[in-house]
Amino acid sequence: MVSFPVAVSKIIEGVAWVKHESLLSGSEWGVRIIIEFDGPVFDPAPVCYAAHQAAATDVGWSRLDRATFRRLMRTKGKQADFLPGAKPAKIAEYDRRFAEHIESDALLAAYGPQPEVRETLAQLARVASCSLMTAGSNVDGRRVALEKHGLAAFSEQFEGVESDPRRRPAQLRRLGEGDPRTLVAAATDSLIRSAVEAELFAVGIASGGCSVARLHQAGANVVYKELHELAESFRNGAADLIGAGLLPPSLDPPR
Repeated sequence: MVSFPVAVSKIIEGVAWVKHESLLSGSEWGVRIIIEFDGPVFDPAPVCYAAHQAAATDVGWSRLDRATFRRLMRTKGKQADFLPGAKPAKIAEYDRRFAEHIESDALLAAYGPQPEVRETLAQLARVASCSLMTAGSNVDGRRVALEKHGLAAFSEQFEGVESDPRRRPAQLRRLGEGDPRTLVAAATDSLIRSAVEAELFAVGIASGGCSVARLHQAGANVVYKELHELAESFRNGAADLIGAGLLPPSLDPPR
């Protein structure tokens, strides 16, 4: 974890605040934001629960109710809790089936965006250079969902994270193009940890599969309940981001 003085000095170094006419030609704040697709942008809860229902049915086991399933997902419950009373072999088969269903084109076709996320992405794209990434393996299926809902225009690129967590920090640094003013807005604790290891600024978004506590425990510098709160912070002068050392206090917001 970088210290507050180092964080501020890294951000200030080389900063040039330049306004651009087009949506994606640059950043008014001089900031890059890498946003996780699953959670901040699209709501994974219905798709995850549908995958659970299908996988439990596949292995001939009873399904959890929606509220219990969501609680276990967000608090990182034990795998055995998702299939109460099942033996290890049955749980392993359930895990395999769940992974297949959650990445299937059929379920991803039903993926829906978070409320008002179009306006949120438009606001962020006006103040920062935005990229999207996902820990899911079916990037093409998510890209179809992004285009289906008319949201592809708000990000410069969209790619999957490395399957090996040890390689993810280098990937995040590459996506940030070495810019120390890069923020990673993620809903999964694993991606938050990778951002911290990459010495980028980790912004937790608690609208996905992790609770606020899990995102803080993973090392997030600041946590918001929804992505639109990050956009509102920029719009209102980013006092909370400045307080967390994510932006330099010596520079005024763009007018």
